[in-house]
Amino acid sequence: MRNIYIIAYDIVDDKRRTKVHKILKGRGEALQYSVFQCALSRSEYVVLQSDLWEILNLHEDRVVLVDLGPQVGRGSLAMESWGRALMDPVEPGAPMII
Repeated sequence: MRNIYIIAYDIVDDKRRTKVHKILKGRGEALQYSVFQCALSRSEYVVLQSDLWEILNLHEDRVVLVDLGPQVGRGSLAMESWGRALMDPVEPGAPMII
């Protein structure tokens, strides 16, 4: 089972910030430059935590994770967005990448 997480970060150092962005970009969808939505299993969450902790300076940086719940339940409905769409519309018949 996967849960939906909102992950936001405030990284002081440019190199660390770029590395964190690349790691999260490979695991989720960017909602803002430093805010991602990721659908993660428990094991994926643990690997992500390990990957980020190797990069972060826990005395200077901050990462906030919000668990919105199961992807198939409340998690997919718990967020609201105003303005420009979070995702580009999918063409009818195009494969969905999850």
